[in-house]
Amino acid sequence: MKSKFLFPTWCSIVGYLLAIPGFVLGYLNIFKKYEIPNFGFQLRAKDNLFEKAVENFTNELAIFLVVIGLVLIAFSKNKREDELSARIRLNALYWSVMIYYVLYCLALLYSMVIGEIPFVGDHASELNIFTPLVIFVIRYSYLKSINKESYLISQPKFLSNKPYRKLGVFLSLAGLAYFIIALQFDPQGDWVFTTTQAVYLIFMLGLLLWTFSQFKTEDEMIMQQRLESLQLAVYFNYLILLVATMVFYSFVFLYVLTIAQFSLLVFFIIRMEYISFKNKQSLNAMEEDLTYEK
Repeated sequence: MKSKFLFPTWCSIVGYLLAIPGFVLGYLNIFKKYEIPNFGFQLRAKDNLFEKAVENFTNELAIFLVVIGLVLIAFSKNKREDELSARIRLNALYWSVMIYYVLYCLALLYSMVIGEIPFVGDHASELNIFTPLVIFVIRYSYLKSINKESYLISQPKFLSNKPYRKLGVFLSLAGLAYFIIALQFDPQGDWVFTTTQAVYLIFMLGLLLWTFSQFKTEDEMIMQQRLESLQLAVYFNYLILLVATMVFYSFVFLYVLTIAQFSLLVFFIIRMEYISFKNKQSLNAMEEDLTYEK
């Protein structure tokens, strides 16, 4: 197993130089209401209930610094890239994505049943953006520190193919079908608003089951493809977030953030299903060639 799609080793230092000031600026912006003077421009004629006339980009700058910095820290090459570092990276990616989405679903369920969690509800968008990368960096650093001399690291545990994979596919597609039907026939209906959160939670659980369940055949090649797909999914997801931060504001930005909550899982699923399809095609072609030779 080898790690691909990594940045040069020196990018890790650049990552820290970006992420630390980004966190400091984000803290000042959120807790101290600090905004960089004259760092913005007027977008509207006057303030309204939810939008300011002059948009200051201090928060956006903090997001850029933190996201780019953490991505560089997380996915820069080690001085020695080998089998161990690849296994550690897969393990850390697996746990960071798993822990983040489990916490996200639990927080969503809590908000549906009890109410918003203090602080988390007010700053959900900021927390959702950098939490997966923070978990990854912590997990990866921890595993590196305890496995310096050993190549023995456990493989991530995935759910069995049956029944979890089919259940995940069913819940995901059922949730997607619901949203399509709701938006197509009655986008403003009361029934849409009363059931959307519950269906969204089911949809997310379905994607999780689909993502973290095994294929019928699991081997070293599949693990390699999982690592590559998870990395590319993270890159894709944060590219969406960075573009949205530059281009969109107010409610449109919140809609994009909602999409970004599941785009990582969707990208991973699509890529892995495509790879699985191509692998089956190659295997069938090889079997046909062997049959022809006989």
